[in-house]
Amino acid sequence: MGIGQNIGTRVVRTARVLPFGDGVPVVPPLVQSVAFDHDTFADQDRVFAGERAGFVYGRYGTPTTGALEAALAELEGTATATCFTSGMAAINAFLATCDGPIVAQEDCYGATRAVLERRGSVTFVDPTDHGAVDAALTASQARVLYVEIISNPLLRVVDVSSLAEIAHAHSARLAIDASLATPALFAPVSLGADVVIHSLTKYINGHGDVMGGAVCGSRDLGNEMRERTILDGAYLPPHDAWLVIRGMRTLGLRMTRHCASALVVAGHLAEHPKVARVHYPGLAGHPQRDLACSQFDGRFGGMVSFALGADEVGAAGRFLDALELAASASTLGDLFTEVMHPATASHRRLAPAERARLGITEGFVRISVGIEDPADIVADLDHALSAV
Repeated sequence: MGIGQNIGTRVVRTARVLPFGDGVPVVPPLVQSVAFDHDTFADQDRVFAGERAGFVYGRYGTPTTGALEAALAELEGTATATCFTSGMAAINAFLATCDGPIVAQEDCYGATRAVLERRGSVTFVDPTDHGAVDAALTASQARVLYVEIISNPLLRVVDVSSLAEIAHAHSARLAIDASLATPALFAPVSLGADVVIHSLTKYINGHGDVMGGAVCGSRDLGNEMRERTILDGAYLPPHDAWLVIRGMRTLGLRMTRHCASALVVAGHLAEHPKVARVHYPGLAGHPQRDLACSQFDGRFGGMVSFALGADEVGAAGRFLDALELAASASTLGDLFTEVMHPATASHRRLAPAERARLGITEGFVRISVGIEDPADIVADLDHALSAV
């Protein structure tokens, strides 16, 4: 390994661009221009045709967004990365290029599941049941297996290596939403994943001030994704990309704090008399803890979810209303702690019976643990639980 190859260094040093004048800017420049002039018509024509590197129009690419895409591809170990205006725009773009049936994780993010249901030709499975995954791929003849590395909000962990082996045996691609892990914790491609999807809005940006999404994969997939940005107009603008690059520089530091504090919060909630159950891959009782230990090198993410003993919406509402430090907000991965109620937010579109079957009950709460002092986070949660 050469000097500077560790992930904590790479996220700081990434997205540096070609020399400008006498040196390389340590912060990539923000290029806001929508259009780009060329010396000759022939030069412009070759750029449009993809025969020459360059920029012609904002939907086709910009230098600043291109710097972010190159950084993400390098961090993920893929040939390309394509950035979109949101995580859902990235997911929709990828799914739009998938012909035929899809096998997908049953407890995925609510909006993702809604898109898959609207698309049709989807079989939902428990991805920790490898026999069920194999049977679903056999029955459907699907060419895509879609999972989340850490599921939102139940925090199940999938075995990427095993799922890649199963998918490839069926000539299917393994696509992984890695938003909750980020490149700081895990590189899915190193264990056989074919496609990596991120909501850049979350941990990679990490500051709650910009939205974005990315699809990382092969050169052919990158060409398909670029076509989507050109025709759908969902390409990430340069200022948004510049903010994501700025946020990404501290990803390693932030994830270390998020993970350490989440373990403290999860352990505390597991002992609280008003909490019925806690979901966190770092707890001894989590069904995939051993897998998480090996796959994530001893760090388990910054998300914690739990079910109140009083398993009803009113109890969850009282808990949320009593929070003082944490924000009651329907997002995750920011610097600050955020708490939300999946049954009325992220998974609102899912039928109540299906939510209950999965374990997303009326008293179920999700916490994105921030970088505040963990003692203050715990104190705020205790104060809110006293109102339940």
